Amino acid sequence: SVAADVDPKSGLALGPGFEVVSTQCTVCHSAKLISQNRADREGWLAMIRWMQESQGLWPLGDKEGLVLDYLAQNYGPLSVGRRRPLPPELLPPP
Repeated sequence: SVAADVDPKSGLALGPGFEVVSTQCTVCHSAKLISQNRADREGWLAMIRWMQESQGLWPLGDKEGLVLDYLAQNYGPLSVGRRRPLPPELLPPP
């Protein structure tokens, strides 16, 4: 479910994990790239691994679980909407 409250600066849903996601993820790309995607926890993990393997994303360490919880809770799959993200092995090489 999408949080009712949204940060006016980033457009990201407010809730547990917001500050970590806002700080970690928007270093490299806009918050819009997060909010326009939808995935379950496994899908978000695949995207994070792809970013780590090919885009230079650093290890999230003990924050990874919080980031995944936030993304799956606030930007989980919808019954109608974008297709599921491609599996990492189908993404273009870096």
